[in-house]
Amino acid sequence: MAEFLTTYGTSYHIENIIIGAEKKLVLVSPYLQISKTFLERLKDTSRKNVKIKIIYGKDELKSSERASLASLSNLELLFFKNLHAKCYFNEKEMVITSMNMYEFSEKNNREMGVFITKKADYEIFNKAVNETLSIVESSEKVELKNNKKTFTSKTYARKKPFKGYCIRCNDKIQYNTNKPYCEECYSIWSSFGNYDYQENYCHSCGQEDVYSMNFPECYTCYSNNKEKITM
Repeated sequence: MAEFLTTYGTSYHIENIIIGAEKKLVLVSPYLQISKTFLERLKDTSRKNVKIKIIYGKDELKSSERASLASLSNLELLFFKNLHAKCYFNEKEMVITSMNMYEFSEKNNREMGVFITKKADYEIFNKAVNETLSIVESSEKVELKNNKKTFTSKTYARKKPFKGYCIRCNDKIQYNTNKPYCEECYSIWSSFGNYDYQENYCHSCGQEDVYSMNFPECYTCYSNNKEKITM
């Protein structure tokens, strides 16, 4: 069940989300300033081979911050110009809050937040993850090895696995995220064309959950398939 958080509770749960990440860690915050405590936690997480994704949208990175982030071998840093959301999650827990990332260890401002878990608040958790994926798709990758803020192209060629699943009936079909339905289910869906209509199965692995035409894959499959992308 969702839990309301004050400033200290928000900071506490964000730290625990970083510490407790086992496979992935996603940090969404407009402002990115790296405090000593924050960097130490990220380094600990990186040593566990956790995939770290940070999306930010304001200010230039300082040279020292760029160097610190570049030391994390499994970090993907993304820039989204109109970002105002603040959301922090791993594979099990999430905080949606007013707290920016640079305030993580400072606690000067009065903040509010909500703590949710995938197990107890699955629908909210999944919708927030899907919205984050949408932000990621519209973001630009920041290359940390350069001294200037440069971005790589978001034009990808996806290596598609042959097998997929209809997100409505779970029949095996050819993998195609632009048409994640069997012919029969697609004909029904196309009569209405609601891209957010909730379906039942992941297009990539067939796992039962909440999906849609906009977001036909679970986060794990989306991330794994993303790794197969060639520039």
